[in-house]
Amino acid sequence: MAGLQIAGGAHSLQSLLIIGLANTFVMAAACTFNDAEDATEDMLVRSTRNIIALKRISKSTGYILAGGFGIIGISLSIIAGVTVFMVISAFIVTTFLYSWRSVRMKAMPFWDLLTHAIMGGLMFLSSAWSSGILLERHVMQICLIFSLGIVLALLAHQLYDYKNDLTTNVRTSTIVLGKRKTYYITICLYILITYLLSEECLSGFFPFVLILSFCAVAGSMIIMSIILYPKQAFYVSKRMIPWAVNTGAIAAIFMWYISK
Repeated sequence: MAGLQIAGGAHSLQSLLIIGLANTFVMAAACTFNDAEDATEDMLVRSTRNIIALKRISKSTGYILAGGFGIIGISLSIIAGVTVFMVISAFIVTTFLYSWRSVRMKAMPFWDLLTHAIMGGLMFLSSAWSSGILLERHVMQICLIFSLGIVLALLAHQLYDYKNDLTTNVRTSTIVLGKRKTYYITICLYILITYLLSEECLSGFFPFVLILSFCAVAGSMIIMSIILYPKQAFYVSKRMIPWAVNTGAIAAIFMWYISK
């Protein structure tokens, strides 16, 4: 949606769908590869979200799925154009280095945050960059919003996994900073993101109805998950967030097309 707004509607629904699917498949590849690499540690802490650690599928199957998702994502990015292909390729390399045990940036304090910041900026603005718009002011500010948002999400995830990371001796940024400092940083990031997003909204770049539709749909899904499973509120809401965000984004995109 941000990319479309910046590009001034240069993309058709078909090109948007291709770029969106390319992003989705490479994200699926990244998550699957990460689960395969983390399976050993997740077995120790009895993770309930890693299906490889739960032995529902084998690690080799996880690698095959990750490779398949990655190939599909790259293929779609080639169809979308050279710029999208370069963005997707950079994203795949970054996520690979983040999870791969020989490098494993996720266990390098502050490098884990940097890789997520890069991934946020690369992925979510691929539709704008594919239109040849690189240095326009809105591009840089929206890129910053997405990058900070991804960093905020990672810190929240690391807070959730704090005990597990201590148990498995994974040195994340949150482990190094400690819980209290991390809480302060997440609050500051949230305030900064809210300010930047409000500035874009007040400037007229992001119509308020788009933000409202996103928040209404995403928020409703998260709240419903909590209502349906009150005893597992934190766990189910955390699992629901990616689905809620994607659904909210789809709602906002439809509102964007309707309002054009």
